Amino acid sequence: MSRTTPSIVATVAVAMLLAASPIAVADPGEEHGHDEIPVPTPTLPLTPPGLSNFALLDAADKDGTINSDIAFYGRNAYVGNYDGFRIINISRPTDMKVRSDIRCRANQGDVSVFKADDGRRILLQSIDRPVTAPGCNAVDTPLVSELEGPNGQSTTDPANAQTRSRARFGYEGLRMFDVTNPRKPRFLRFFRTACGSHTHTLAPDPANGMVHAYVASYPLGAGITPQVDRAQSDSLGLTCKAPHQKISIVHIPLNDPAAGTVEQKPLSSDTEPYDPDGQPRSDDGTQQGNAPAFIACHDHQAFLPRDIMIGSCAGDAQYWSIRVRGNPTSADGEPHTHIKREDGTTESFDFIHNAVATWDGKVAAITDESGGGVEPRCDGPNTKRGFTFFYPLVEPGTAVDGFADLKGRYVIPRPQNTEICVSHNGSVLPTRDGRYLQVQAFYQGGNSFYDFTNPAAPRELGFADLDDELGAADSWSTYWYNGTVFVNGGLNRRGATANRGFEAYAVLIHPSQVSRKRWRWSNPQTQEEFQAPIDE
Repeated sequence: MSRTTPSIVATVAVAMLLAASPIAVADPGEEHGHDEIPVPTPTLPLTPPGLSNFALLDAADKDGTINSDIAFYGRNAYVGNYDGFRIINISRPTDMKVRSDIRCRANQGDVSVFKADDGRRILLQSIDRPVTAPGCNAVDTPLVSELEGPNGQSTTDPANAQTRSRARFGYEGLRMFDVTNPRKPRFLRFFRTACGSHTHTLAPDPANGMVHAYVASYPLGAGITPQVDRAQSDSLGLTCKAPHQKISIVHIPLNDPAAGTVEQKPLSSDTEPYDPDGQPRSDDGTQQGNAPAFIACHDHQAFLPRDIMIGSCAGDAQYWSIRVRGNPTSADGEPHTHIKREDGTTESFDFIHNAVATWDGKVAAITDESGGGVEPRCDGPNTKRGFTFFYPLVEPGTAVDGFADLKGRYVIPRPQNTEICVSHNGSVLPTRDGRYLQVQAFYQGGNSFYDFTNPAAPRELGFADLDDELGAADSWSTYWYNGTVFVNGGLNRRGATANRGFEAYAVLIHPSQVSRKRWRWSNPQTQEEFQAPIDE
């Protein structure tokens, strides 16, 4: 149920007073390491919890799970978690109503929503951990221990091998639901994809009566898809092995969404490999450690006004053309751009996680989730890793130098000491005056509202980093939708009842700069033409 406590009401009142004055599982479930470049232990004093230029409007609490991503359609928010999803009526952000709370095991739980030709609303959800069945009767597939050699091969020799706890069978990929009736969602179909689905991004293709779901996945230890029932599996029962070097695309006909098909598309061989062991390569370039390096993406951001897909591909960022919406230019011999930033120092990229484009199509804000979401990276002016980097958004195939072409970078200025904090999911607001304003999640650093109109000198305008009777901030996703900032948070690591769940905030400054045009829907990883700000 929606929950607004007396203390929350008091918090709103305090926020109004502040409006005039400023005041070990990675990205849980990812299991990726980091590049072992030393990062100093944060030393600056913790900025205490609070908020500035934000007002908490309401919250729909959700404890006992990991709360992840969000999609929006009309008056409803579709709110993902590792155990399913909720549909929440947000027509009154000060009084949100939970329409349904669906239990359906869904590690990661990334969500998107679209409308079929017959008017049905269809939801997709990412599954990135083997489960026993396609539908909501599924539970996690039990794990067994086995030895794996340095190149991913099965072995009985414990020398130079690593024990993996892995399921021997399971379903991973995308679940499809009919959510037309928000009180009674109905399971339709499961699409199995290589290495499951860590995240997915929609690319609408109305000219061809289709929508395409770009699936990001990668081989990470126990998370490698075990599908012993499939003919293409190897001796370990795996259909996904390093270097992987592919994405999956689910092609969905709008006149019959359940008839979708799955295709694999290669990534280019000059993609920067990512080493999940965090072990440096030897002088001769050979792999070190037990987990082989892979080539894969964590996320995709579609900027449809320019038909560009930004691939956040762990070791580097990429720009692909999606003028042919179901066929990105990601492979060898096709025009694409790589942004690499590797010199073996704290200036290097650690793990490229996600991105978002400014609405004028000129700048990409590319997030480096250093430490995988389990380590402290926010040390105010002393921060060394985990920035959001600003680069020019160019036509795919045009070179961008990761050092020389950097426009600037951002991390919250509020030191978090040893709290888990790093850049995570956010969105750029549609402004009418050309300013670049973004809201963004920073895990236990809460939520930031900042101006990067001058990318070389970004500045925080407001924040919400609360710790009250509802719970403590641990924000995964922070998005703007029709005048309200919505947050999903709580990674189930701050105590049994400390998740804050789904929250609605008002931003208390610069309302006149933001477009008053209302969006009909928003999948935040897909920026569509109709959403772009216009003169009003």
